[in-house]
Amino acid sequence: MAETIGLDIGSHSIKLVGIKTTSKGPFLTCVGLKEIPHGTDKEDMNTVIETLRSLVSEVGLKTKKVNLTVSGSGVTIKRVSIPSLPKAELKEAVRWEIKDSIPFSVEKAQIDFHVLNEYVEDNVKKLDMITVACPKELVHRTVSIVKGAGLQPVHLDVGPFALWNALMALDQIKKEETVALIDMGAEKTGIYLFKDRTLQFTREVTPAGADITNAIIEGIGSSGSPELLYERAESIKEEMGIPSEGYQEKGSDPSTSLSKIIFLIRPVMEKMVAEIVRSFEYFRNLFNVEKIDKVLLTGGSANLKNMVPYLSKELRLPVEHFNPMKKILYDSKKIDTPFLNQMGLSFAIAIGMALPEPKRIELLPNQKPFLSEIQIGKWLPVWIPLITLLLFLGIIWYMSSQVNGLQKERDTKMAKIATYEVLQAKLKLLKEKDLQIKEKLSQFPSSMVIPVPYRNILREVSGILPDNVTLTHLSVQPKGKPLKGESTTNEGRELHLSGLTFGSDVHCLTALASMLERLEGSPLFKNVKLISADENKLYSRPGAGFEIICDINPNNPASPPFNPLPLLKGGKEGITKGGLGGLGEEKR
Repeated sequence: MAETIGLDIGSHSIKLVGIKTTSKGPFLTCVGLKEIPHGTDKEDMNTVIETLRSLVSEVGLKTKKVNLTVSGSGVTIKRVSIPSLPKAELKEAVRWEIKDSIPFSVEKAQIDFHVLNEYVEDNVKKLDMITVACPKELVHRTVSIVKGAGLQPVHLDVGPFALWNALMALDQIKKEETVALIDMGAEKTGIYLFKDRTLQFTREVTPAGADITNAIIEGIGSSGSPELLYERAESIKEEMGIPSEGYQEKGSDPSTSLSKIIFLIRPVMEKMVAEIVRSFEYFRNLFNVEKIDKVLLTGGSANLKNMVPYLSKELRLPVEHFNPMKKILYDSKKIDTPFLNQMGLSFAIAIGMALPEPKRIELLPNQKPFLSEIQIGKWLPVWIPLITLLLFLGIIWYMSSQVNGLQKERDTKMAKIATYEVLQAKLKLLKEKDLQIKEKLSQFPSSMVIPVPYRNILREVSGILPDNVTLTHLSVQPKGKPLKGESTTNEGRELHLSGLTFGSDVHCLTALASMLERLEGSPLFKNVKLISADENKLYSRPGAGFEIICDINPNNPASPPFNPLPLLKGGKEGITKGGLGGLGEEKR
């Protein structure tokens, strides 16, 4: 079969592969990678064109037709659900559906979509689909780079769909299996989740590989040219990878502080893990998924040493590399095997574009009509007699068709009536949907809901409780009483604490005084008040019950991920009597 070329123009390098489909499976015909010079301006197309032209020459590419992806900060991928419409009307409906969800004008966007499935909701057929919007300027720039290198783009897609195609073609995801694919690039980290062999969730976050390099550059100092510092940082990153416990630097520059570099890399990796965990939790809640079966790691930065064991430990999930080169046949006499083993992770998107696929997304603009490229003035002397002849033939045809004119007119009017009936049904459906939306909107309070920092509150309270205090009730409630016939005022929120303190009167008073002092000293709370403190005789140990109310300061600092275990130190007794049920009083 004909050779298919897949091209991936990234921010750090350009990857190119050629694949033929044989009876034994996909066969690799050519492969090449070339880094874009460091420090190249993103708007500098000429340098990227020259890099691509050089790569094409080194690979010895025979065909000019290529499949490629468009990437950049402007590419927006969104999951939407709209009523089922005829194909001719669907594209315009999608444009209206996503126009408020993209950071640029819909008129300046190249838009396409892929329908995942069709379902019925409230007796209305709906389509579940993934939409892709990209600025036309970015599409034009990508196409111009390819054409400038002497190539012809025949299919323009996006990275997540290319990776989806690679996973499907190489049989890497099974039915009823939930798989996460993390594509670690230079400028961004892509997080893609698949369920039942279908792409369900996409998100691109930072940090990525370049952020690790920048952290190392900061650690080795600023002496020397930027190019030398970059090369040195890349060398250290390749040698060190993600430092494990007990890592010892071998043969390194004595002037380089290993501990400082590790100290600077750690927050980059912690932020990356936090973004991945946040994406996983959102996906689980959105699709009601109990677990993620495995995590596949691909992309250039996935080559770093210890990356797989580090992520496996932090995510508490099985993590493995996805190197598509291991699933593709090739001639070892023409293609270097060590190169494929080492750099295969970088070619996942390019391979996805080269493998046979259904072309779910197409962002190439429509070709201009042939007549628009003709210089009309030059051909005008030829066109005048031709147009005259066509007009004459048209008049003859019109005269001969008068016999059937009335019948055709009747058929046309009947078709219009049918169309009007369809439009009337759609209008009725839209009115019903409008009434439902207005009814739902009327249920919302007119005032804005003040966000409550539950995570910070629980973390702060867990550090404030003395050892002999057990909470029986913790709740966050609106401050102020609502007037009759009006919604709750937004004057703030206040924290209600109820519990027991055990010990003698002196111990109980000391614990309450300490607790009030710590609450007053916390930046999260103010206006702390002890509402009641009464002797409690329900337990075998002497003690006292108490109630405390304090205002919540909305201008509180951000908090790291919450661990609820310290809050339980009061013992099973307190949890049994009240627990943390008070938190359910307000939607979080």
